[in-house]
This record gives sequence, structure tokens and C-alpha cells, in this order.
Amino acid sequence: MAKKKGSSPSRRPSQPQGTADDAFSARVLEFVAWARQNTQVAIIGVVAIVLLIGGTIYFLTQRSQQYEQAATELEMVQQVAAMSPTPEAVAEIEGYLVRFGGTPYGIEARLLLAEIHLEDGNPEAAIQTLLETAPSYRNSLRLQATFLLAIAYEDAERWEDAQEVYAALKDRGEYTFQRREAGEGLARVLLAQGDTAGATDAFRALLDIEPDDSPLRDYFEMRLAELTSGDG
Repeated sequence: MAKKKGSSPSRRPSQPQGTADDAFSARVLEFVAWARQNTQVAIIGVVAIVLLIGGTIYFLTQRSQQYEQAATELEMVQQVAAMSPTPEAVAEIEGYLVRFGGTPYGIEARLLLAEIHLEDGNPEAAIQTLLETAPSYRNSLRLQATFLLAIAYEDAERWEDAQEVYAALKDRGEYTFQRREAGEGLARVLLAQGDTAGATDAFRALLDIEPDDSPLRDYFEMRLAELTSGDG
């Protein structure tokens, strides 16, 4: 019989689809066949994975032991430093930093060393100690080091450096007391540079963040009145 014009062509029946298990089995067989043909490559790959896992476990174990030792020795160093003359305390802490300066406990050791330098009237040495860690705002210890760096700059009369760090701390401080401490430091260094207008703005900013019932408001208002008494 002649095929009618316009009729759709006949379609072949679709091929039966395999199950997910069939596909998985096929992939396994393909891998086995590949492994047979590439035995050396497969062995090298397995060895590399084993070495990588073993190396990672070894590294983590060593680091854990190093941190534990660093914590233990830091307590000993703190005790020795508290009872020793300044040169011996400095030498003890510097020796600790050689061994453990790269651990998180190194920040605590640098804070201690910088405090000793400041108490000994050596702010430049404190600055050099803290610059290994600060300025930084990543965690509470680094923030503490940054505050101490600003104080060291102030003690060294490096006013512009102190102003820069205090201003950053005022903007990035998470808590009111941090912004207050930074604002007071900023006002001090601005006054030290003869910038009365800048110091006035700093004290006004302090009043903005200070609670109404804070006893410090009276002090800030008094300082602000002193700075603006000659305006007119």
C-alpha cells in the first residue's frame, strides 16, 4: 500500500534504559579494566594518597604537641619574668619567642615583653616587639596588642603613628569601653600636636557614645568646656 502523503514517519521503539545499579556496575568494570592496564599509575596514586593522609596526621599531631609545650613553657616564662630583673626577664621572653613565636602563645609573650619595655622606659623596643603582631583586629589578643602599640607610640612621642592607630581602634572597637579608650587616646595625641579643633571633636564623639548615667560624662564635658571656652 502506498504511504499516505503527510503522514508522520514510523518511529523505532526506544532502547530499554538500564538501572542505576547497571550503570554503577559498568563504571566499576571500566575502572577495573583501566587499573589492569595502568597498574603502575594506580599504585603510585594509592601511595600518594596514603602519604598525604599520613603526612597530614603527623603534621597535626606535631602541631598539637608544640602548642601544648608552648602553653606550658609560657607559664614558666611568666613566673620567671615576674621575679627577675629586667635584662633577665627580657632574655627569657626573647628565648621563648625564638622557640614558640609562631604559635598563638607568641602573642601573649610579645605583650608581656612590650609591657616590660614600657615599664623600663623603652617605648621603641616595645614598638618593635609589637609590630610582629599589631596593628591587627582579628581577635582579642591582637586587639590588645594594637592598643599597647598605640600607647607605645604615644610614649615615644610618635604622635602621627599614635593618632592613626587610635583612630582605627575607635572606628573598629566592638565594645563601648574599647571605643572610649581609643577616643581618649586620640584626644590626647591631638592635643599633644596642638590640634585643639580635632581634640574637641574627639571629646564630642566620646560624649556621643557615653551613657547618660556614666560618671565619665562630667569629665568629658569639663574637658570640652575647657577647649571651647575661648571660642566666640
